Amino acid sequence: MSFYTTWEQTSWDDTRLQLYSKNAADVETALSKKHLNTGDFMALLSPAAESYLPLMAERSQQLTRQRFGNTLHLFIPLYLSNLCANDCSYCGFSMSNRLKRKTLSPTEIEQECQAIKAKGFDTLLIVTGEHETKVGIDYFRHALPIIKRYFSYVMFEVQPLATHEYAELRTLGLDAVMVYQETYQAATYAKHHLKGKKRDFRWRLETPDRLGECGIDKIGLGSLIGLEDWRIDSTFTAM
Repeated sequence: MSFYTTWEQTSWDDTRLQLYSKNAADVETALSKKHLNTGDFMALLSPAAESYLPLMAERSQQLTRQRFGNTLHLFIPLYLSNLCANDCSYCGFSMSNRLKRKTLSPTEIEQECQAIKAKGFDTLLIVTGEHETKVGIDYFRHALPIIKRYFSYVMFEVQPLATHEYAELRTLGLDAVMVYQETYQAATYAKHHLKGKKRDFRWRLETPDRLGECGIDKIGLGSLIGLEDWRIDSTFTAM
């Protein structure tokens, strides 16, 4: 079962109907459980849960303290490039936007790493626009070893890559990858992604499968709240 086949078997409209049919009793049942299922999750996201927000916040705090204690994990982003070969309705990096483009050279990457390290950070999030030819695997295989000389934990938030490319980057020290589907509603996805490889809904959706195949330790998922009904997109993210 890939992410895509799971998505194919899940109806957006049916999920919406289920979520908006949840009532106060469903919310209270969810709050009383130790282990929640998808239906419970939808109840806690439903309009019926709004008056239960204080209880939900209390439960959330308890779980956070139980799992993580009194710790705070800080990271800092490093933008390597704002080049992009996609056109997305909501993004400032879109290829149709007229702005000055910049891609860091190896020397500039090292200078940025030194400046960030001096601030005390040891976890870095690498961010780029999505440009496969100029900021793709060839660029990353040279940039990552420079970055790993300074930081013990490196995360990527770049365009989706192939399995063998992730596997290579893992050998160079890649620890985690964040990938956001933006929205799980296919028609809305097509409406906002106008040009470029990002138009390929399935390629993006199956990115976590490729990451898992090559053993990336941490896979970050998410949707872009605001493109569609946030309650349904959040439910799909959880699924």
